[in-house]
Amino acid sequence: MTSDGSIVGRALRKASCLSCGHCFHTVPLKSEERDALYGDGYDLGLVEPAADAARAEGYADCIDESVTTLLGHALRPRSVVEFGAGTGALLENLARRWHLSDALGFEAAPRLVVAARRRDDARATVRQGYAEQAPDEIAGRYDLCLSVNVLEHALDPQAFLSASRRVISEEGYVLVICPDGEVADTELLFLDHVSSFSTRSLRMVAAAAGLQVIGSVALGGQQKGFRLTVLKSNPTVQRDPTDLQYLPLAQARSDFLKGWSEIDEGALKWRGERSYAIFGAGEFRNLLRVYAPRLVEGAEAFLTDEPFAATLDGRPWLRAGEYISRHPGSAIVAAVNPRSWPAVAGKFRGSGTKVFHPYHFSSRLEERL
Repeated sequence: MTSDGSIVGRALRKASCLSCGHCFHTVPLKSEERDALYGDGYDLGLVEPAADAARAEGYADCIDESVTTLLGHALRPRSVVEFGAGTGALLENLARRWHLSDALGFEAAPRLVVAARRRDDARATVRQGYAEQAPDEIAGRYDLCLSVNVLEHALDPQAFLSASRRVISEEGYVLVICPDGEVADTELLFLDHVSSFSTRSLRMVAAAAGLQVIGSVALGGQQKGFRLTVLKSNPTVQRDPTDLQYLPLAQARSDFLKGWSEIDEGALKWRGERSYAIFGAGEFRNLLRVYAPRLVEGAEAFLTDEPFAATLDGRPWLRAGEYISRHPGSAIVAAVNPRSWPAVAGKFRGSGTKVFHPYHFSSRLEERL
């Protein structure tokens, strides 16, 4: 599956470096495959504009708080360039928040660029293209180069970070947010996640690109599972020595992927003749559609707090309370990220409904709840 929920008929095979902790496809994506993934059909952020705006607000808050902690002072650039700007929601938020005089974004996916250009051009401008295609005219021009959940998609991370270094001023910063590769998590399941970075592998790639890591922090709250890293230009930075410290992480990644391969069979044994509904209609449900299809196909309804339509995938799309009142004592599978599981489980406590998480159907994953 790709990050926008599209299903691609390609096996997921990954390898993990025991020395630096970097995780990657055993068969690399080709540039034409990448371009096809981010073509006219790519719609991440377009399906739920309100969620896209909330995500932007959350990341803007994280950037303000985390950078202040790492640098000891607030980050107040006058000019920002964002690679992988998406719909432009975050860039526009930061332009307003920081009173930017120059806010420029680059985005590869055509539909996202169209959406971004519907925003306030006076605050931010988004052009179509990859980071490596940024024109020479903007070299050395920006106080900050930002990328949020983009570096892991780059076919050549060193080239991406080199492009980021090229556009910042002598005193400028590069700020990267990407999935925290120090833990095995759902980001491993996305085909267009070309890389999973450990803190060491990111430092090594950055050094090769002439960047030095100033500080790095794992994010919390709704951004749990992601890591923010601040970098500055330093062409003489030294690379880390190598050893086998990432052997446990390689095993954890392997166990995680094997655990996901168990969910569908485990759910089949659990359900028997049982009727059940699935709560959740977002990214986690999309992952289940790909990696546990029989679990999703067997649901008689989909539930959320506020359905956007009468049906979803040909079945009723209902409010959770409505389903429970019609089916007292029913079973619900919560298709939500494990970080949201305690809140969702608490939501249904006392309702007489039995709530399960997909990880309950895998012996390798259950302990993560």
